[in-house]
Amino acid sequence: MMDGMKQRMMNQLLDSGMTENLTEVLASAENELLTTAKRMEEAHGTETLGELPTVEERQAALKRLIEALVTDSVDDVWMEQIAPALLDEPEKARSYLAMDESEWADQIERWAEFYRENGAEGDDRALAEHHVQQTFGVDLETVEERVVNWSSGEEAERIFAGNFRAVRRSMERVTEVAEE
Repeated sequence: MMDGMKQRMMNQLLDSGMTENLTEVLASAENELLTTAKRMEEAHGTETLGELPTVEERQAALKRLIEALVTDSVDDVWMEQIAPALLDEPEKARSYLAMDESEWADQIERWAEFYRENGAEGDDRALAEHHVQQTFGVDLETVEERVVNWSSGEEAERIFAGNFRAVRRSMERVTEVAEE
């Protein structure tokens, strides 16, 4: 019953045009800030911002996030939008997303046992570090912070505020260069 109610809420939001207007305003404001920050970087010979999303791309991403918040599917948005940029083979990370602490400890132990059975030596975390580096292309700490300790609220906030934070980092870097 709740899923049907959530879907009706989402449809009302989308049909009202409110979501369209809100996401267009946010995406346009972000784009103006990002474009200006990019010009500042170029003028000062720095580069912290990568390729900038178009207003339309960002608007679509914001709409998708709003839908995910209403339908409690932020994990799907994370898998679609964030995981591919963060991890090699992101689909393999889904089973570790928001994993319970004891389950994660068991997983580390299983990886370590597997590697020891195949002749490797080291403590459990060192062997797990090797495994996640080979599988995901990032260190164990990153997997723990961004995957295992994943929180829908934190990720939604990170996705919403990400471009504003990128502009701040860009401005901080430009300021450092200007002050040298």
